[in-house]
Amino acid sequence: MIAIAIACEPKLVIADEPTTALDVTIQAQILDLLRGLKDKLETSIVLISHDLGVIASMCSRVFIMYGGRVVESGLVDEIFYEASHPYAWGLLGSIPEPGEGRRRKLVPIPGSPPDLMAPPAGCAFAARCAKAMRVCAREQPPVTRLSATHRAECWLLDPRVAKRPSAEEAGL
Repeated sequence: MIAIAIACEPKLVIADEPTTALDVTIQAQILDLLRGLKDKLETSIVLISHDLGVIASMCSRVFIMYGGRVVESGLVDEIFYEASHPYAWGLLGSIPEPGEGRRRKLVPIPGSPPDLMAPPAGCAFAARCAKAMRVCAREQPPVTRLSATHRAECWLLDPRVAKRPSAEEAGL
């Protein structure tokens, strides 16, 4: 598939889960191949993956999607060290730490993803979010710019919510 994708020397390659179901050795070879092709062909790669280890090692920018929307985006270090959306927190919390073995339980994100045939009016993650407020279920959160490169969509970041004791008092 990689050979077919690069046959015409594209400026953009979209790699959707390129290492899924591969053993670690083959996975490393595929990632090395993609890095080499990127440099040799001077192409960009959009890597779609649920494997956060692959994302951390391959990407410079990260877009976290939930319910068909980008809920957070930023440079790889901003996402891994300064995540601001509860879904991003859940993803990062599900990564086992090296050397922890069985000492720390992995915490799954409760609930089920939304039905995208009938999407919710507000934040798609609201039903699964421990920090959800009433406004989350009613209205899409605004995009908050956290830095020149880091953005997130979450009512928890909205200054109207942060300044008041409750979303109700903020008129939301």
